[in-house]
Parts: sequence; structure tokens; C-alpha cells
Amino acid sequence: MMGRTRRLSLFEPARRCLAMSEPETRSPFRFASLNVDAFGIVLALLALAFWGLALGDGLGLPEAYRFDFTAAALSTLAVLATWQASKVLAWFLAGLQSGQFAWAKWIRLRLGMDKGEQMHEASWIAVMLHITLWAALPLVVLSFWGLSDTSLSLASRFAWTGFGIGDKIRIVPGQVMLGILLFAALVIFTRWLAGRLEHKWLLRTPLEAYTRETVATLFGYVTFVLAGLAGLAYAGFDLSNLAIIAGALSLGIGFGLQQIVNNFVSGLILLFERPIRTGDYITVSGTEGYVRRVRIRSTEIETLDRMTVVVPNSELLTHHVQNWNLRDHYGRITNTVGVAYGSDIDLVKQLLLQVADEHPLVVSKGEANVPGPTVFFQSFGDNSLNFDLKVFIRQIAQRFVVRSDLNFAIDRVFREHDITIAFPQRDVWFRNGIPGAPLPADAPAAADQETSSTST
Repeated sequence: MMGRTRRLSLFEPARRCLAMSEPETRSPFRFASLNVDAFGIVLALLALAFWGLALGDGLGLPEAYRFDFTAAALSTLAVLATWQASKVLAWFLAGLQSGQFAWAKWIRLRLGMDKGEQMHEASWIAVMLHITLWAALPLVVLSFWGLSDTSLSLASRFAWTGFGIGDKIRIVPGQVMLGILLFAALVIFTRWLAGRLEHKWLLRTPLEAYTRETVATLFGYVTFVLAGLAGLAYAGFDLSNLAIIAGALSLGIGFGLQQIVNNFVSGLILLFERPIRTGDYITVSGTEGYVRRVRIRSTEIETLDRMTVVVPNSELLTHHVQNWNLRDHYGRITNTVGVAYGSDIDLVKQLLLQVADEHPLVVSKGEANVPGPTVFFQSFGDNSLNFDLKVFIRQIAQRFVVRSDLNFAIDRVFREHDITIAFPQRDVWFRNGIPGAPLPADAPAAADQETSSTST
């Protein structure tokens, strides 16, 4: 009993690791809907196979019966093992894509991946491994049932010699699969190199942050192309045919790919000229928000509502773009307020400057080579004396918050000093009013004495 418990405990680390999936996700180590431990089934089948061999020898059964019994058990074992490997592979890929586990977060961090970003090359590797697993399963099962070495040799020869289409095209399934695996592995490796280049190696240089990002991005694109060429070459593709492909692409560009190429070239221009950078707060075509990533084809902008807007790069070059912090994060806002006629305008100016000076995000006079808070007496309005409070703030992206804070503070201090914030008022005089109605003392004299009035 002690020995059996010790043997079963060998599988505990794997079971505990794979049991960390989401609550609604079934663990890959659960067998169908019977909730039976798959490891126990595997061990039971192994024991059954060996006990069958021993029993057949002990009872003197013919060799054919003993072989069939063992082959059935081993075939079932192979199917279960393949099924379990496929489930574990799918679970690993799902965890890596979601980044919900500690090991997945560690891998994504080392590869320089953002939160929510998908790793497509990992999906390609998983697909190839699934195909390999399930394609090899029939050969393994048939070998248990006496498949001859000649048949296995034919299958292997087909996988590595392939078949021809015409006189010049030959497809080798084994090389194609290995070429895809090589390409995906190289892409993952180059992604890791690009992350290390931007976040570690280039940090030791005097380059600015956006320059480091540009170098790392271009490095990623170049190595991606090299990985694709390596994968094609390993898969047996003749690279001398690239001229034909280039001709086909030029024809496609002439018919319908102009916009894609335009976005691609625009992305290169954005990477080199850097009119916008990651983290900038911009406005383009009615979209306003932070630049989260500049890609080769499009740029991701996150609005204040935390909505991601994907803008084609060509639009950023052909439309007017307001970059609120291309050189720095300072910006100016204006708060307009109207006070009633008869108010002390010197006191109004003093209180407005006091409100501006008390806000932590408002730049004081002499700071950062920008003007301090300023009050302008703009006009004598129909119903109010109009003032503008103009201030520079340290983070222009916070202008909505700062403007609201200033309005709250202005209302509070005006109430404390009995300054009335004006609102529209109008006196309305009705001609030919009620006959005999008395006129107000301040009513204008009317020649015909036919005017009565009401005031609102």
C-alpha cells in the first residue's frame, strides 16, 4: 500500500498545476462526464495489460489471444494518452493567451506582451502539435495490432518525401509542419529579443524612450520577415520564386491593396518622424485619447471611456492631428464666468486668481517658462460682466477635471463674498395692456398713455 501511494503521488504536481484553471473551465485531467481521474484509468489499463500477459502465460493460452488482449489495452492507453496530451496543450495555450496564471504572466512579461494581446504564433505551434499527435496515433495503434515494418516505412517515406504536383511542385508534409513550427518558434524568440532590446539593453544607451521603441519595433518587423523566410526555406519552398510572388503582389497592389500599402508606408513614416508617440494625448477625426501603440498598419488610441479605437496610419498623416503633449504635458484652459452688474470687479479678479493658485495642477507664475494664471475682463454683457480665467495646467489630459474643480471653487468663494453669478434677465413691456392699470414708477413715458407693464 505504501508503494502504491508513493507511485500515485508522482502525478500530484501535474494534477495540482493543471487544477489552477478557471472555475468554469473543466480541468484537462477529468475524464469525460464521469468525473473519473484519467491518471487512474491509465494506470488501470497498464496493470490490466501486464496482468493479461501474465495470465495468458500462466493459463497456456495461444499467443494470438494474448497478443490481441494486450493490443486492445495498449491501443486504449494510446488513445487516452493522446487525448490527455491534446487537452493539456489546449489548456496551456488558453492560459498563455489569457495571462490569468502566474506562470503565464511571467512568460508574457518576458516576451514583452501587453495585457490582452494575443500570441498568434503560439496558436500555430499548438495546431501543429495537435496535428502531429492525432496523425501519429493511428500508426501507433496499428503497430500494436501487428502493422508490418514495411507499412510503417511507407508512411514515414510519405511524410518525408511527400508527393508531387506536376513536374516542379513537390509537397513534403513533414517539412511543411516543421517549417511552420520553426517559423512560430523563431517569431516567439524574436519577440523575446525585441522585448529585451527595448526594456533592458537599450536602456543602457542615451537614446530617448520613443527612439528605443522605434528601434525595437523595426527590429521586430525585420526579424519577423527573416523568420518567415527561414520557415519557407525549411518547408521546401524555393526562394527563387520570390520574384514571381513580388510580381503578383504588385498586381494586387494595383487592383485593391493600395490602402494597405498606404497604411504600411504611413506606419514607417510615423515610426521615423514620431509626430505621435506612445502615451501622447491626441485628437484626430473626432477621436480623443491616449496613444497606446503605434503599429506598422494602424495605431491604437484609448479614449477617456477606456474604449480602444484603431486608427489607420494613413489617416494620421492625411488628417489634422492635435497632439496635446508633443513637446511637454502643459496646456491652457479657460473658465468663463459672468457676475452681476454692480459687483466689485477688483474683488472678482482677486478671488479668481486665488482659486487658480490653490489648485495643485495649475502652474504658478514663473514655472516651466509658461505664464501664470491670468484674469481678463472680456465684456459688458447683456446681463453680466464677463470674465475669463486662463490658466496653464501640468497635465492637459486632466483639463476636464481641473475645469470642473475651478468651477466648484469659484461658486464657493463667490457665495462667501456675496458676489452674484449673473443669469439672463429681461424686462418685458406689453403695449395696449389692461385699460386703467397703473404704470410702474420707472416705466418710460408713453405719448399715447396706452402702455402697461409687467416685469420678469
